[in-house]
This record gives sequence, structure tokens and C-alpha cells, in this order.
Amino acid sequence: MKFVSTMALGLALAFGATVTLGTQPAVAKEKKAKGPSINLSKGAREAAAAAQTALAANDTAGAATHLAALKAAATTDDDRYVLGSLIYDMGGKSQNMAQQLEGIDLMLASGKVDPAQQRSFYLAQGQLAYQAKQMAKAEAAISQAIQLGASDPNAYALLVEAKNQNGKPAEAVEALEAAVAKNKAAGQPVPSEWYGRGLSIALAAKPKDPATQARLAAATGRLAQTWIEAYPTKSNWRDTLIIYRDLNKIDPDQELDLMRLMRTAGALKGERDYMDYVQSTYLKFPAEAKAVLEEGSQAGFVNLSAGNAKELYAIVKGKIAADKASLSKSAPSGRAALATGDAYLGYGEWASAIDLYKMALAKGGVDANVVNTRLGMALARSGQKDAAKQAFAQVTGPRAGLAKYWMIYLDKSAV
Repeated sequence: MKFVSTMALGLALAFGATVTLGTQPAVAKEKKAKGPSINLSKGAREAAAAAQTALAANDTAGAATHLAALKAAATTDDDRYVLGSLIYDMGGKSQNMAQQLEGIDLMLASGKVDPAQQRSFYLAQGQLAYQAKQMAKAEAAISQAIQLGASDPNAYALLVEAKNQNGKPAEAVEALEAAVAKNKAAGQPVPSEWYGRGLSIALAAKPKDPATQARLAAATGRLAQTWIEAYPTKSNWRDTLIIYRDLNKIDPDQELDLMRLMRTAGALKGERDYMDYVQSTYLKFPAEAKAVLEEGSQAGFVNLSAGNAKELYAIVKGKIAADKASLSKSAPSGRAALATGDAYLGYGEWASAIDLYKMALAKGGVDANVVNTRLGMALARSGQKDAAKQAFAQVTGPRAGLAKYWMIYLDKSAV
């Protein structure tokens, strides 16, 4: 299958596309509310007072001169805290974010920031570092702010983006997972764009390390499942399943079962989707291929009167009578029962497919995960939700992710 996701890689992170850098008021409020007890050294006291007076009078040139003198005279942590505070204020007046970042760096490095204020300071440091494209510094500062209890969505937004900029896509997706979980725990809605941003990061990432690939696939799978549970639209189903396929490198047999879920969810879109499905089924399952071609025609995506679609439609129509006549509702082995069950599944004869899949499990000699996947499908399509879930719950190994998507579909559909 060559389905291509229609998700734009440039999807903006809803809570972070335009990051509001409220650093100056946030830190200024903290400084005013609870400043530390300060005892300036003799050499720094006069320069600090002069710089403060100049700033109060909006004399930025004079303030710069006095701050240079204070920087030369600063010898203690108290001196450095005050120096940082005044540089920060100077940056606020002149709208110089580099100065604000320098000021916060000095205040935090002094060790004089009150513990209760530290998360606001680290968040401000991270925001300013991000704006300055100092991504490693931004990631470290924002991580510290979150560890200290920062809950502002901007904190998570910036952490996601900083990790991604630092070449850590798996960690970025995991950070977004944490943001989603925090919002859900607080009973707050999670915008669909949050999930979209995480998935677009995953799609754009090309990690070479197998461990990182596995970590990214696992985190993305969890995020995608949460997304489709919250927003089970047809387009989201399509994108979710394509992302699952691309990140997990599933085999053709699993891919066919993924297409079957996509069809069941009404998520096939465009001629390519339908024709790729038909190419995967017309040789072994002509009735299924015929039904897909007709559905594509009814949806306006497939022209049965021209080209490859016309040719394949003629082929599958000519195969059905002999194919169906060859079917039996008994089988000498588990493998034969599985193959015949698959044929009945293609014909939409759910009851016969169910009986044969159960026979395959009883006789053995088959991959139980494949059989339970198909048994779950047949039960789902026959309206037996609970029994279908029980079958899908038995699926382990590489097919477990696909089975999980089927269970989500059952929870969200009227089937």
C-alpha cells in the first residue's frame, strides 16, 4: 500500500505556535512580591543605587554606564543578584531580550532567587533562550521549570519544540504526551492541533539509531491512539493508520488488515487509496476487490469505465463464481480453515468466517495473532462488539498495535 498522509508537516503547535513571552512581567512580579534579603558589598552599593536611579528616570544611557561599573565591582552573590536584576530591568525598558536573558542568568547563578520563585525564573530563562535560538539552554531551563511545578501550557510547548530542535524527536513527542495527560487530568480539553504537532514531528524525524526509532514509534503510537480516541474523524483515522504503518514498517499481510480497518472506518480517500487496496486483494480475494472498486466508484474516486480500474473490475468479476464454488465450510487443517475463513471474510459472510477462524484456532498450526485479528474483524462487522474486543485482546506481538486501533474503533463507532 502506498497511501500517503495528507497531514501537513508544518502544523503549528496550538499552544506554542505563537509563544507569548511574558517573561518581564512574570519575573518582575516575583521580584516585587518576594525579593531576597540583600547585603551589597561596599564597592557595589553606590553603582547599584546610581543605576537604579537612572533606570527610574528612563536614562538608559546613564544606566548602562553605572551597570558597567557595578559589573566591575560585583564580588558577592548578593552583588551579582542585584546586577542581574538591574540588567534584566534595563533589557525590559529597551526591549532587549538578550539583556533580559543575561540578567536572569546572573540572578539564577547567584543562588539568591527564592525557591518559591525559581520556577518562574527558569521558565523566563527558557523562553528567552528559545527566542535567542539557544535551544540546549532553553530545553534545560524549561525542563527545570516543569520539574519545579510550572504548568503554563507555554512551558510544555517550548519544551516540545526545543527538544525537537535539539534532535530529540522521541523526547519531544513524549513531552507532548505529558502535556496532553496533564490537561486531561485537569479536565481541560486538548486541541486536536496538539496531537497534530506531535505526529508531524514524528513524521519528519529520520532517526538512524534503532533504539531511538523504537522509542519514537512507541511514543507516537500512544499519542496517535489518544488522538483518535478524542477526535475519531475519518481524516484523522486515515492519517493515524498511515502514520502507524510508516513508523512500524508492517508486513504486507498486516497492511491489508490495516486497509480493512481504514475501509471500515470510512477513511479511504482518493483513487490511489482504493486502487492500492484492490491491488492487494484482487488475486486472492476477488469479491473483496470488486466491493472496494464499486465503493470507490460510488464515492466518485474510481472510474470503472476506463484504465486499470476497468481492467481489474473485469478480472475480479470473472473470478468470483469459480472462487465461491470452491469454498467449503469445513477444513482438514488449521491453515486450510484460516485460508477459507479469509475468503469468506472477503465475501462479507461474517458468520462463516467466524466459524472457520474458530476452527483454525482449535486445529492449530497457525499464527494465533493473525487468526484472532481476522476473527475480531469478522465479529466486529457482524455487530458482536464484546466478542470482537475479546478476540483483539488476545493479539500480541507486532499485530498488537493494529488490534488496539480496532478496539478504539469499536469504542467509537456504532458497529
